[in-house]
Amino acid sequence: SFLLVHLWCELVLSCSTIHRFSTKENTTSSLLATIMKLIIASIFSALIGTVAAESCPDELPGKAELDGAGVALHYGILETEQAFCGKLVSDTESWVGFGVQPKGVSQMVGANAVIALPLADTVQQYTLNTKTNSGIVPTESQSLTDNAVVQEDGVTVATFMQPLSYNDLVLTSQNVYLLAKGRGNDLGYHASRGFVTLDFEANIISSSTGSTEAPLTTDGTPIATDGTPITTDSTEASSTTATDATTTAATVEASVTTNFPTAAPAPNTPAPSSASLQKIGSMVFGGSLLLIAVFTI
Repeated sequence: SFLLVHLWCELVLSCSTIHRFSTKENTTSSLLATIMKLIIASIFSALIGTVAAESCPDELPGKAELDGAGVALHYGILETEQAFCGKLVSDTESWVGFGVQPKGVSQMVGANAVIALPLADTVQQYTLNTKTNSGIVPTESQSLTDNAVVQEDGVTVATFMQPLSYNDLVLTSQNVYLLAKGRGNDLGYHASRGFVTLDFEANIISSSTGSTEAPLTTDGTPIATDGTPITTDSTEASSTTATDATTTAATVEASVTTNFPTAAPAPNTPAPSSASLQKIGSMVFGGSLLLIAVFTI
């Protein structure tokens, strides 16, 4: 992003110099100025996209697996990018695949898939036209990012990020999804495969630098992982046998303080994430440069 900013500044200075010393007719000068503005606008768009783009985090909240098959999908919905983050894990060295059936039926043919081939070092999107290799073809328009496949200690891990909407297909919790792994690294008949359901709504990633704080109830009480409020036992002090007058008075005071009604805490408003601040800063900075360039020309 810093390189783009530097190139931007150089381009603005060059464009200003060319325009200032141009001695051609007004029509030629006007055309040149228009071309300069288009170039600057393109660089501005590239700058914003480069700075603002987020990647999938290492840890993903959701998990779907095939029982006893040794293959699992860790996943999450990256809300800021409207993208699906996926991590396929196989307990063997093999190709792995994840697919979505747009027709909503539990069948392989007609599905759109993401297949990782370790030997080719590729993670690509495919259309499953038939059950044979000849009918499994890469899609013409590839939309995956952050895609990689690695093998270590006999385990295969493939990661990818794809838009929730691509190639006229929209990923939702209502779709039928497929998981598969091969008998080896070469694409061929699968060692295991099956269908799974995914819960998009319960596995949202608000930001790649999202908070891990426990959620709160409306009255500010923390919630445990099973959904029950975490409360402090206010009767513990009063159940203890008083040994002297001081202890008894302290117990009574603690009981009165605990049971006295208190005002509801202010709503828990999360601070803006660093990614959001980065986007805002890049847009303000880029917009300022764009205005300077336009008025200079």
